[in-house]
Amino acid sequence: MQRLDLCRHLKGMTKTRVLISAIMATTVFTTASLAESTWSLEDCLKQAKKASLKLESAKLREQSADISVKQAKSSNYPTVSASIQNTLYDHPFIDNEDHYRLNLGISGSYTLWDGGAKSLNVESKTLSKEATALATLQTERSIQESVLNAYMSLLAANENLRTADASVELAQAEFEHYGKLFEAGSITKKDLTQSQSNVLQKQVAQLSAQLSVSTAKTTLRQLLELEDSAEFQVSAPETGIDSPDSLPPLPTFEQIKSDAQNAHPGLKSDSVSVRAAQKNTQVAGKGSSITVTLGANSSTGLQAWESGAYKDQLKYGWQNSITLGINIPIIDGGATANKVLQAQVSETESQVSLKEDAKTLENNIEKLYLNAVSADMQWKAAILQVQAETEALTVAEEQRNAGALTYTDYLTQKNNLEKAQITLTNAKYTSLLSRKLLELYQGKLD
Repeated sequence: MQRLDLCRHLKGMTKTRVLISAIMATTVFTTASLAESTWSLEDCLKQAKKASLKLESAKLREQSADISVKQAKSSNYPTVSASIQNTLYDHPFIDNEDHYRLNLGISGSYTLWDGGAKSLNVESKTLSKEATALATLQTERSIQESVLNAYMSLLAANENLRTADASVELAQAEFEHYGKLFEAGSITKKDLTQSQSNVLQKQVAQLSAQLSVSTAKTTLRQLLELEDSAEFQVSAPETGIDSPDSLPPLPTFEQIKSDAQNAHPGLKSDSVSVRAAQKNTQVAGKGSSITVTLGANSSTGLQAWESGAYKDQLKYGWQNSITLGINIPIIDGGATANKVLQAQVSETESQVSLKEDAKTLENNIEKLYLNAVSADMQWKAAILQVQAETEALTVAEEQRNAGALTYTDYLTQKNNLEKAQITLTNAKYTSLLSRKLLELYQGKLD
């Protein structure tokens, strides 16, 4: 009997070591688990930039803004047009009358003075183009943030799935072992049933973990605009990090805040949009300005049936003219005043948007920084908790083998270790995600 108890004790100790080793090993990717289509974080960020439909739409808006600038600049150039006019006419009570007339002409005009409206319009369109380009960068930043969240979620889900897989495998092995012990009369039917129930519970947790992996992978695949049938794995060197102490220390909050404000494309875009709106207000006020226009015209023509001297008709009918036009607005029914008011409203809205975005950025940075600090602390606490639960499971295994602990209490301790491991995984990737997001806001991932 002593030998039998000793064998059981050794077997129990061996199972404990296997359980602990299997669970702790889930924090590291093995090269065998990586398929040929393995994506790093950098690969995903590049793919998102290349394939994102949101980013493509933003770039189209850039092209539209560029066309608007070209149109605004072209308004400063003289306009030239040519005309050919053919006319058929008839006077029913006049005999021997020609019924066809040809007029040829070329004309041009140039605005000498419009109060500076065209120049201001060019400046406004140029600023709008700059704001649109910065908005594209902000869209890119937003896509990168989404990819970071999806990528880290998938890494965490993969580790949790490997923990669940190991738990199922060990629970099944334990159930088989307990079946033999039951046949030998060493354990009760209750213990065997609880062991079987434990297997089913671990399988349910495994299915849940598989669903989490599938959901995270779908989210990332959609962000990368990959085909539905695309199969890929993700990998990152961060998965091998065991403690936040292995990472560089976080910069101060003030340093991160300053870097983020200087590198944030959205704030820059809003700032430029305010300047563009100010220009638009000035343009609207030029509606009451005097406009001076210089025009020139050269034309000739002929009446086909009046005589055969078509050349003479063209020659002696040739006429050149030059015109200086001055337009002085007096009453426009309040049109200019309304345009100014609308432009002022748009200018105020731009200023409000700038202030709100600045507040939002500050709040986001503060939240991310606190999350990063908190996640580091939770990560360290989770490491200690896993160590404590590991020691507690070792003691529980010894007590179980000695008959001093029920199987229910033993399962509870095993579950506590697995929960601690999951908490450790989540804390780890929360910390890594927070750090990456801070780097993104600082412009280090551009």
